[in-house]
This record gives sequence, C-alpha cells and structure tokens, in this order.
Amino acid sequence: MMVRAMFTALAAACLSPAIPAVKLRAQVADSARVVRRNDDGSYLVRVNGHLMLAITTEMARNSLKVEEDLLAAERKLAVKDSLLATYEIVRAQYDTTLARQKEYIVELEQVAKGYRQLLADYKKLRGEPWLSFEGGLGVTGDSDPAILAGFAIHRLRVWGFLQESNAGALLGISLPIF
Repeated sequence: MMVRAMFTALAAACLSPAIPAVKLRAQVADSARVVRRNDDGSYLVRVNGHLMLAITTEMARNSLKVEEDLLAAERKLAVKDSLLATYEIVRAQYDTTLARQKEYIVELEQVAKGYRQLLADYKKLRGEPWLSFEGGLGVTGDSDPAILAGFAIHRLRVWGFLQESNAGALLGISLPIF
C-alpha cells in the first residue's frame, strides 16, 4: 500500500503541469498500477494508460552524478581537443621554421665558401714579398758575360745590366697570367 501511495505522489508530481490538481488526484489514485519490479529496484508503472519508470532517490542521485561526470568528461575532451589543435598549429610552424633553417644553412655555406676563397686569395697576396732581389747571368751576342741584377717592390721591377763594355738600367712590371 505504501508503494502505491509513493507512485501516486510521483505520478502526480510528473503530470501536475498538464492536468489540474483536483482531477489528477482522482484519476491517479484509481488508475496507477505497478506493472513490473525490475532487478535494479526500479518499477514499471502504468498511470492513466501511460507506461512510466519509477526510480528510487538514490538512482536519481546516481543518474545526476553520471550526468555531471559526462559533462566533466566533455569539458576535458574539449580542452584536449584545443590542445591538439594548438599542437598542430605549433607543429606546422615548426616545420616552416625547419625548412627556413635548412635554406639559411645552404645560404650560409655558400657565404662561408666565398669567405674561404677570399681568404685563399689574401694568402696568395700575402705570400708575395713586398721587397725582393733578383739576379741573373747571361751572355750577349759578342760572347762577353753579363750580369743582370735588380730589386722588386711588389710587382714593380728595377734592373741593372752590367757587362764589360756595356751597362744599362731596365724598369718593368710583373703581371701574373695564372
């Protein structure tokens, strides 16, 4: 009897917005009937021809808890989706940066090659003495021995020609071909 009163009150609470209260009490009291008791402690109830499920307060609390857990899980999923989207953006930026770095490395290697060539050229220039002595021995058309002696300042040459009956001076420049 107590179960029937509980279902009657529950049905009245559920149907009260649709039907006036006075009429509802008379109809619910006469037509509420338990159809089946489920294993989980809920009841299948027929009220005024409508089949309804009646649950305990604990079941209602558990249902609300499950709903809260679902909302919390959905929020966590949204945060993780946001993190994943951010990760994808950062990864795309990383790939772009990596490609630019590779291009920059190629460019730097070309510049370094140019500097190495420039250094080699400077070493060649540095390798030339700025002052040197040049000399030589030879024979002219009259078979008298001759001496050629001179100084070089970088590429400018000044020579003196000495022979028994002949002497002279020469001025020249050294131009490298290779």
